[in-house]
Amino acid sequence: MDDGRYTIGEFARQMALSPRTVDFYTRQGLLHPDQPGHGYRHYTEEDRRRVALIKQLQARKFSLQEIRRILDSDDHQKTPSAVQAMEHVALELDRLRGFVQGTRALPSAANQPAMRAMATEALQKATALSSLLVSLLQDMPLL
Repeated sequence: MDDGRYTIGEFARQMALSPRTVDFYTRQGLLHPDQPGHGYRHYTEEDRRRVALIKQLQARKFSLQEIRRILDSDDHQKTPSAVQAMEHVALELDRLRGFVQGTRALPSAANQPAMRAMATEALQKATALSSLLVSLLQDMPLL
């Protein structure tokens, strides 16, 4: 469409997604297309930005639930930024750090599986944060 609004098929082609994936993202509340009186959904430039961020975060192993939280926390600002995503990851790392410290107080045999799971999750989050930082630095102009 010429007015920055796209049908699901047009949107899916432009974003290199299947229409089923676009529909799934919509059902999951990750995208919020316009739905005028005739019932057809129209996706906007804002939806394009959201899909780009969704793809970046999925590539960095964020779950859909985490992605939804990141997107929802930024709804008032319309466009989630890499900085805001990194702030979210930092908060998650702090939460994990607190859980790990609490788990350490358990007897050694009881906390091994929990510690391994939490260490794995923390490593994934730290890796995602590092990747976002690298992307942010690459996008910054040199002075």
